[in-house]
Amino acid sequence: MWLASYSRQNDRGFIATGKWKEENIERGYEMLSKALAGVGTNARERLFRMNITLCLHRAAREEEIAELPDTWKDAPTGMAGGPVALIWSHGIHVTDSCKPCEDPEKIILYPNRPDLWVPGDCQRCPPCLARAKIENRPNDLASFEAEKKKVIT
Repeated sequence: MWLASYSRQNDRGFIATGKWKEENIERGYEMLSKALAGVGTNARERLFRMNITLCLHRAAREEEIAELPDTWKDAPTGMAGGPVALIWSHGIHVTDSCKPCEDPEKIILYPNRPDLWVPGDCQRCPPCLARAKIENRPNDLASFEAEKKKVIT
């Protein structure tokens, strides 16, 4: 799976994706497609919003997977967290783990920017329960909070 992400900024910094207009999403997809030109297969893609980035998953081609070293197959895997919104998915089955939390905790990134937050899983809805079953997923917020403090200070 290939991943590309795109963010927008203004004089205040990042613009939360929930404030983007449809044309911003379309422009973002165009930019993400250009970034992934020549890799994967665009017949199998998923476009989704995190709170600060628009993200595109693109399935890797069989020949790309075959070229990966054996150590890649044994590397730790997992996922960072759920999206804020799933915009569309073409050719990729949408499992519960890829859907947004139905009642996310809003973990504010910057005290003066309550619009910039990371969704914390509620641990009760089907998407959160599915994500909790994924191996090697960082599921404690303590490490996230520690990393966040490094960025802010």
